[in-house]
Amino acid sequence: MTELSFGAPGFLVLAALMLPLAGWGISRERRRRRQALATYGDAMVLAHSSALPQARAWVAQQLFPTIAVALALVALARPQLGQRPANLVHAGRDVLVLLDLSRSMNAADDVTPRLTSAKRAVEEVLGRVPENRVGLIVFGESAFLQLPLTSNQGAFRRFLDAASTDDLGDPGTSLASALTAAAATFEHEGGRGYQSVLLVSDGESGSGDIGPALGRLRRAKVPVFSIGVGSTQGAPVPADSSEAPEKWHRDHIGRVVISRLEEGDLRRAARETNGVYGRWTPAGVEPLARELAHMDKRIISSQESLERIDRFQWPLGLAVLALFGGPLIGVLGRRKPG
Repeated sequence: MTELSFGAPGFLVLAALMLPLAGWGISRERRRRRQALATYGDAMVLAHSSALPQARAWVAQQLFPTIAVALALVALARPQLGQRPANLVHAGRDVLVLLDLSRSMNAADDVTPRLTSAKRAVEEVLGRVPENRVGLIVFGESAFLQLPLTSNQGAFRRFLDAASTDDLGDPGTSLASALTAAAATFEHEGGRGYQSVLLVSDGESGSGDIGPALGRLRRAKVPVFSIGVGSTQGAPVPADSSEAPEKWHRDHIGRVVISRLEEGDLRRAARETNGVYGRWTPAGVEPLARELAHMDKRIISSQESLERIDRFQWPLGLAVLALFGGPLIGVLGRRKPG
């Protein structure tokens, strides 16, 4: 036999607290009325010469609104009894995350390394639509598919957390390679018309024209949502290893390499594919995240299960009756002077 349960039991606590308080208030008011009547004369005499309600009727009249509120709280607690078949449907998009793992992503513009900020940006944007299928492409000078599209958000987070600039042997950056890899992946995976790219980089692309890759994505109607991490003022790039003789990476003539956020290709990728660009700040990617969350979705998975049946209609109906019961008792219980 199915047991009674509640979807929001906190409202039961409110009802349990309200009833004794209401009882105390009614009892106090009843004593005050008795004292007030006593100042005018004997209660038995007044009972035969006035239209005051009988004591029991007055108490009942005060109790009915309290009972109505208590029943309404029980209805809000969502009582559930019984089960019925349900089809759980998950709708979302196929999103490929392109994560820049080039050497410059180790630079820290505001104490936090860019790669750390990039991972946080990915988590915040994808957190808006947790039903999306997600995949991970990591890139530097070259790009490769690290994790194929999956509905397993936990697996994606583990791959994202583990991603490091040490994973790639080529420290440069090629946005063209990353976007080409995304286009090739979507040609074999994902639902056409429900695919998106989330590109996270500082935009410093050393080689390759992104135009051909953008053309492939545009023809497939795949929007690119790009996020720029870093600052236009720039920051020094740390040395490749903690065992290096000095802290910063230097170019071929001995100057400390300063890496800056380059937004040109990131903006172009978003503009030419009907996507959105945003510079990373907690508020800066809000429009981007909102736009991705509101895009058309398809059914990704469907699962048969059982769901509890809400029975809030029962206490709610009794609450309505109780609201009408109070005035009715007041009319029927009023004494006729005689």
